[in-house]
Amino acid sequence: MSAVLRVLNGLAWLSGILAMLLLASATVVVTQMVIWRYFLGASTVWQTEYVIFSTTAAMMLGAPYVLALKGHVGVDLLVERAGSGMRRVFALISGLASLFFVGALAWSGLHFLFEATMKGWTTDTIWALPLWIPFWPVPFAFALMSLQLIVQIILAVFPELDSAEGAA
Repeated sequence: MSAVLRVLNGLAWLSGILAMLLLASATVVVTQMVIWRYFLGASTVWQTEYVIFSTTAAMMLGAPYVLALKGHVGVDLLVERAGSGMRRVFALISGLASLFFVGALAWSGLHFLFEATMKGWTTDTIWALPLWIPFWPVPFAFALMSLQLIVQIILAVFPELDSAEGAA
């Protein structure tokens, strides 16, 4: 189980790095767009679209990294007051609910990615960006989160798997 966790955490880390790079590039492009448009009077063709897609992709790709860090917002007042058995039940319920939601997003994202690729969808702008490019982060990020949640559910049901490997 620890090897699987290492691989998933490594993929989440890479996903987080990519999210950071996308946000940084969006910042550079916004700066360039402002300079071109307001100071040089030039038109901008692709910049707005790039910023929208890159920041959205960064949000999606950052989610597995945050999940790996257990950084998502949670209300744990009830969980903290519960015993270890009830904590496992809460972890199982929240893990299954999250897996259902994230799995549905991964599946529908894969469907849209497939359609955009097979049908040659592009944006309706002058840039005509192929839509598979902004669509791919959705199934990737949510599939990775689904795998992370499956491991968390397994560890909630069988906590000895986590502690057994730590002792080995």
